[in-house]
Amino acid sequence: MIMFNHRDRGYATLHKIILLCSIFLWFWVSLDIWERLNFSLINLPWNYALVAISGLAVATFGSLQQYGLFFIKNGWGRIRESLLKANFQIALIAFFVFASYFATKDNETSRKFLIFYISTSWPMLAFLNFALPGIFKRVIGFELLDRKSLIIGDSQSIDQLNSWVKRYVQKGYSFEGTFTTDSCKPTSTELVWLGNVEVLGGYLEKNKIHQIILLPNNTMENWISTVSDMGAKFGCRILVYNNLCGFFESRLVFVEESGRQFFSLQNEPLESPFNKMIKRIFDLIICVPTLIVLLPLFMFVIKIFQIFQSPGPLFFTQERVGLGGLPFTIYKFRSMVHDVEGIRDEAEQAKLGDKRIFRFGAFMRRFSIDEIPQFFNVLRGDMSLVGPRPYLAKHDFLFNKDYKSYKIRQFVKPGVTGPAQCRGLRGEFTDPELVKRRIELDFNYVGNWTIWLDCEIVFRTIFQVLFPPKSAY
Repeated sequence: MIMFNHRDRGYATLHKIILLCSIFLWFWVSLDIWERLNFSLINLPWNYALVAISGLAVATFGSLQQYGLFFIKNGWGRIRESLLKANFQIALIAFFVFASYFATKDNETSRKFLIFYISTSWPMLAFLNFALPGIFKRVIGFELLDRKSLIIGDSQSIDQLNSWVKRYVQKGYSFEGTFTTDSCKPTSTELVWLGNVEVLGGYLEKNKIHQIILLPNNTMENWISTVSDMGAKFGCRILVYNNLCGFFESRLVFVEESGRQFFSLQNEPLESPFNKMIKRIFDLIICVPTLIVLLPLFMFVIKIFQIFQSPGPLFFTQERVGLGGLPFTIYKFRSMVHDVEGIRDEAEQAKLGDKRIFRFGAFMRRFSIDEIPQFFNVLRGDMSLVGPRPYLAKHDFLFNKDYKSYKIRQFVKPGVTGPAQCRGLRGEFTDPELVKRRIELDFNYVGNWTIWLDCEIVFRTIFQVLFPPKSAY
C-alpha cells in the first residue's frame, strides 16, 4: 500500500470533474452554434454527449497520474505536458464518439459536426490542463500558505534539509522557525532558531502553529513522543521526515505485512491479486478476438509472401527472459531469411538495410505485424499485452551489469508492447542514453501500474504502428 498526498489527489479529482463538465457543456454550445449556422442537424445528441465524456473520463484517469509533479515544472514543461494530455484526451474522445457513430449506424448525424466539436474541444482541453493547476494553487492554496510550520530536530539534520526548506519558502509557505534537540544553532538554514525543544510547550501556548515537522535522529527516543503528544495537544499536524530516503535513489514506499509496517524500495501495484485479475481480463478481451479473427488471415497472407520471397517456417521462435528472470519461448512471424544451417547468431540485432531481412519481412517489421503471434504468448500466460519488452538472456545479462536495479522490470510479465515502445523507443540498441531511458520507463511502469495506464499505452502503440518511427526496421 502506498500513501499518496491527499491534497494533490484532491486537486486531480477536481481537475477531472471540471474537464468532464466543460466537455459536456461545450457539446451543447457547439450544437447550438451548429444549428444557428443552419447546418444539418445531429441525431441522438445525448448519446454523443455522454459518449464524449466517457472517452474523456478514461483519458483523465490515465493522464492525470502524479498530479503534484506538474507544480514543480517550469513554464515550458507545463505547456508541453498540457499539450500532451490534451492530445491523448482528444484522441480518446474522438475514438469513443466515432465508435458510437459507426456502432449505431447513425446516418442522420453530420460527421462534419462531430469533427467540429472534437477539433474545437482540443484548445479548450489544452488551456484547462495548463490553467487549472495554477488556479487551484491560487484559490485553494492560499489557505495552506498562511499555515505556520515548525521544524524540530538536531542542528545537523535541519541543515541537511535546507534546500527543501528553501523551495517551499520560495513558493510562499510559512516556516516560523526551528527548535533543536541538541542545544546547537543550525548554521546553514535561514530560518529563525527558536531555542531548545524543551521550551516548545511555552511557544505553542502563545503562537498558533498548524504543522510540526519532526526529523528523527539517534536520540529521538528521548524527545519524539513528547513532542508529538505536545503537538497533538495544541492541534498541530505532525509530519515525520523519512531520513532513510537519502540512502536510496528510489522512493521508499510504505507497506504493511501481517500487522507490521515497513518501507519498500519499490511500489508494486501488480502484487495485488485483484489488479492481476483486472490486467488478465484486459489482456484476454483484446488478445482472444485478435487470435481468432486476425491471426489466421495474417498466417495465410504472410505464408504466401514467404513462399515466394524466403521459403522456410512461418514462425520464428526464440528464448527470452520473462517474469522473475525465467526463460520462455517467444513467437513471431519469421521476417528474416531462414537459417537452414543454424549457425547465425540470433543475438545480433537487426540493422538498417540488414540483408537477413527479406522484402515483405521488412514491411512486417516496420508495422510490427511480425509481433502478432505474441498474442499466443499472452494467452499462454508467458506475457501480458502491456509490460516491459522481453530481451534475450545475453542482452539481459549485459544490461544487468550496466544498469543498477535492472531486474526490477522482471517483477511483472513482459509485454507485447511497453511504456518505451509506445513512445517510439524501439529497435536496435545504438544509444546508451536511449537504452537508459527505456529502462527508466519500465521501472516507472512497474511502480505506477494502473489499468488506465495500460489503456494509454495501447492507444499510443496504435499510433506508433500506424506511423512508425525511424528506428522501426
